[in-house]
Amino acid sequence: MSRLVRHLVLAQWQKNARDDAARKAAQSPPAGVAAERDLPYRDDGHPLHSLDVFYPEGTAGLLPVIVDIHGGGWVYGDKALNEYFCMSLAARGFCVVDPGYRLLPEADLKAQLQDVMAVLEWTGQHAGEHHGDVTRVAVTGDSAGAHLASLAVAVGLNPELCELYGVAPPGCPVHAVVLNHGAADLHARIAPRVFQREYEQMLFGRQPAASPLYRHSGLVETADPATYPPVLVLTSPADGLYPLSQALVDHLHWRGFTYEVALPNVTAPGAARLGHVFNVLYPQWPESMAINDRLTAFIRRHLPVDNRVCHPGDSRDL
Repeated sequence: MSRLVRHLVLAQWQKNARDDAARKAAQSPPAGVAAERDLPYRDDGHPLHSLDVFYPEGTAGLLPVIVDIHGGGWVYGDKALNEYFCMSLAARGFCVVDPGYRLLPEADLKAQLQDVMAVLEWTGQHAGEHHGDVTRVAVTGDSAGAHLASLAVAVGLNPELCELYGVAPPGCPVHAVVLNHGAADLHARIAPRVFQREYEQMLFGRQPAASPLYRHSGLVETADPATYPPVLVLTSPADGLYPLSQALVDHLHWRGFTYEVALPNVTAPGAARLGHVFNVLYPQWPESMAINDRLTAFIRRHLPVDNRVCHPGDSRDL
């Protein structure tokens, strides 16, 4: 049964690959954005251990940095998945780091978290070579990527969790976290039990509850509100995972985190189309542009002020 269930899970995500190819073929990349592609962040030759960096054309100085972790149910995707979304953020005056990472079932949760932490380490060491100001860094992710992004920030702030996951603290401070329609709690029911069990085995091993990571696997369990950066939760009532975002907001509220919530205008015509990660998949939509403006404005408010130079796009969200 387990092999059949795993096959069904992976087959469904392969259908998404066809849909994503058709979606991108109908879109155009944002204009005025420079790209540096296929930069390795781990020197092992793995095709998913590379990243792209985007920034506005003509940039001469250093820009605030956004590291974006793509979604895909932990089993699907690469850095091309969020390419146009990342370019749209770069057009707003940012240096945007867009990495791949190893996927289930090749890599379990520990390996995936190690990849994300390696991206943050690369950012601290090398983003300055690509117009990134490593003193002004924010992290975002969508869906499963929001889980990995938020967990990585929490782990990096806790020496015991760093040891548990076999990682070092990131080489750059993270000043803001943005969660796009995130699945921040791995223990919340997001699929029928038989599929959820298969996910848990891919993430934690054949006996998930026996894994030392099992109770230290998400923001809800690991983040300390006294040290965790401000959080922006982007969600939509039309998203099938909306209850997960609601539960996360409740947790952030009762634990005393600094946080904000941004939703699209659900009373406007066509709001029903604003489903899961709509602002990532379709950054050219007017509703997406409004939400992504909220995203970048939130990040700017929580980054240290850089008075040295005015960069292209810096006035956009002020």
